[in-house]
Amino acid sequence: MSHSRMWIACCALLVAVGCGGGQAYEEPKAEPLAAEPVPAAAPTPDEQVAALDESCAAAAGAIAERQARSTLYERLGGREAIRAVVTDVVARHRVNPTISRVMEGVDDGHLIEQVTDFLSQAGGGEVSYQGKDMVTAHEHLALTNGDFLAAGGDVQAALKAAGVGDGEIQEVMCLFASLRDQVVTAPAS
Repeated sequence: MSHSRMWIACCALLVAVGCGGGQAYEEPKAEPLAAEPVPAAAPTPDEQVAALDESCAAAAGAIAERQARSTLYERLGGREAIRAVVTDVVARHRVNPTISRVMEGVDDGHLIEQVTDFLSQAGGGEVSYQGKDMVTAHEHLALTNGDFLAAGGDVQAALKAAGVGDGEIQEVMCLFASLRDQVVTAPAS
């Protein structure tokens, strides 16, 4: 009982009993305690992927407007700037406990060049990606939506670390999301 409620109860008791008042003492009714908020369960990877897809669909108009003004490739700073981000992503993948297993036996230099070319071409640069298609490149990895999200987190962190703007990060992440069906081959959780 709070100090103020206890004080009120004592005064009421004195009035009713100690001073010979005619009313019987009635315990003040306790207010119901506010229920502690129950933390919401963390969204599942499948729910997170669905939310990402919805977010990208909602952003499609803004992305198209930005791309009409200049290519993502140009806004990211060209091939060398993209290569620097990809190098950071590969380093992050190596230490990310969720996906580091997919980096076993990978030639970092080759991967960096392939992904740099892929993103440069996908971003509208005059670069020709000569690597494997996304399905062939990823099918042996048995990636889950959780793996996909972990990899995306590394991509987003590397873009932020490089000082890339929010609009461009959104475009890269939506490009990344558009490839999910080609790289996630494990059954939904």
